[in-house]
Amino acid sequence: MLTALLMSSLGACVPTPVDGGGADLEGQPVRLTFLHTSDVHSRLYEYEFTPSFTDTELGLQEGLGPYGGLAEMAYILKRERAKAGRVLHLDSGDCFQGAVVFNQFSGEAEFRTMSAAGLDAAVVANHEFDAGAANLATQGATWARFDLLAANYDFADSELPYANELEDLVLPTGMYELDGLRVGVIGMGNISSLNSIYDQSNSMGIRVIEPGQAIPDEAVMLRAEGADLIVVLSHLGLDEDIENAKLYKDIDIILGGHNHIALDPPLVVVNEETGKRIPIVHSGAFAKFVGRLDVVVQDGEVLSTDYQLFPIDGTVPEDPEVAEILLEYKEQLDYDLKLDQVIGYAETELTRYGTTGGDSMLGNLTAEAMRFYPGVETEIALTNTLGIRSDIPAGDITLDTLYNSMPFDNTVTTMFLSGREVQELLDYATERSTERGCESQIQVAGIKFTMNCEAAVAEDIVINGTPLSPEGTYELATNNYIAHGGSGFEVLERNTTQIDTGISIRDVVKQSISAARTLPQKGICEEDGRIATVY
Repeated sequence: MLTALLMSSLGACVPTPVDGGGADLEGQPVRLTFLHTSDVHSRLYEYEFTPSFTDTELGLQEGLGPYGGLAEMAYILKRERAKAGRVLHLDSGDCFQGAVVFNQFSGEAEFRTMSAAGLDAAVVANHEFDAGAANLATQGATWARFDLLAANYDFADSELPYANELEDLVLPTGMYELDGLRVGVIGMGNISSLNSIYDQSNSMGIRVIEPGQAIPDEAVMLRAEGADLIVVLSHLGLDEDIENAKLYKDIDIILGGHNHIALDPPLVVVNEETGKRIPIVHSGAFAKFVGRLDVVVQDGEVLSTDYQLFPIDGTVPEDPEVAEILLEYKEQLDYDLKLDQVIGYAETELTRYGTTGGDSMLGNLTAEAMRFYPGVETEIALTNTLGIRSDIPAGDITLDTLYNSMPFDNTVTTMFLSGREVQELLDYATERSTERGCESQIQVAGIKFTMNCEAAVAEDIVINGTPLSPEGTYELATNNYIAHGGSGFEVLERNTTQIDTGISIRDVVKQSISAARTLPQKGICEEDGRIATVY
């Protein structure tokens, strides 16, 4: 399916309808600019954090905060668009979920500001469904002035009431004519995360189409419509982007996301059939960077590429149009939630990942808070590491900081597990962690064990000082996402003793921080080796 893009008021060559005509470019080298963003995760407002070594190497320097922000991102996007001739701004998805603005406004602010920034098209990724498919349909139809693309999501066979809206709203491809040059864009959403949605018994009526079918089929149709260039706008992740570049001959460029990484320079992969060199661009996450890829194309062949990665720090001005929109939401957030209220103090940065790949400061804080919370009070607790989305900087801990670190509205679920089920649970977590560089994908309380990433099994399991008994019974506190099978936790999904307490995990952690006042303290919010790693 093809689409004509809404016209932008920005001062550069903008996409026109596919039947709009254009210059005869046969035999001519043509310059084209792609502006690329990805995984904004609701970081619409500036925020403080300590740039990692990789961030610093990519140009995001310590001491130049605050970082990110959609108004600042829009300033760079509009500046670079004004410098270019033929230009497309493409986003690799997951602009939803990651800060309080999403919890309160369900994606309205994200779509409004991305539209005002001049976005041309975005792939629909897994977190766009976090408030439900019906919400995506509503927000997209109401606020998105850009194309939403996903060739591997098919809503046509669903009988759910919003399916027709999504089928019309989410297009498999877009064709964009830029002064005679036709660019076909194929959207590819994340499949593995959709499988997690199915695992939660929360099917949204989406039929998933594998890349091996979607990419070649859509590329053939785009070529038949006269596409000079085929771009895959992907949220599949870098490994799948590399595989697709090797396998599918019609791909010319891949603009990717999902892994929250920035590649400078872009990775270049040689197609196994044609020998064509295909650039793969990933431009970071959390509104920390904007990528600009300049290509020279002649008769459908990419002759050369040049890439720049622009860091977004405190030196970048705001775009007035986007800043005005954001002010509306900030005033409402401040009125409703008082986000600047201080709930505690961090003497040092509180980290979500451990230094050895095992337990972490924030992971231990969260798991302990869950199991000891009044009305929960279980023997053990377990939560997924990725439910904690960012470190907490040193200094005052505000409610806004907590929302940025723990944006998901997950609740505490309790259940009883046999000892064998505890073993199965920890084996699965170890296997999953092994696939991710032996970085623990869970955080625990009341449990101590060794994550053997060589054998992909959990060993030496101790429950509250006593070795695990296969015949024993243990009460667990976890979050409702993995309790329903999210991220493949089937051993929890099939448990019939589940009780969703309705208690917000973020509120549990807030109370724990407020009670402690200052973190870390001995035994609170510190690494203690409860998850050891062997690899």
